[in-house]
Amino acid sequence: MFYQIKKMIVKEGTSSIFIDRFSGEGLIEKQPGFVGLEVLLKESRRGDEEVLIVVRWDSKEDWKNWEKSPEHIAGHKANAGKPKPDHIIEVQQNTYETKVSK
Repeated sequence: MFYQIKKMIVKEGTSSIFIDRFSGEGLIEKQPGFVGLEVLLKESRRGDEEVLIVVRWDSKEDWKNWEKSPEHIAGHKANAGKPKPDHIIEVQQNTYETKVSK
């Protein structure tokens, strides 16, 4: 199993923007090797909010094929050159490969 995890720190009260965005069906669900997607909200009482978007793939190759797909590229080109929205403070993205699973 291969994971892509995007961590976003956003201003207080704005995490629902990302939760709503990923709630509906999208093109990624139709991609070969796609296993699942979760949006996690870190519990906090106040202040900036942390959102994790965890995407599970059968393999690293399946993830790479999605990254290179015309659908994925077109989605990013639509936002190319636009400034980062004010509610986003920080974005990190990493990938992980399963080494042990029980």
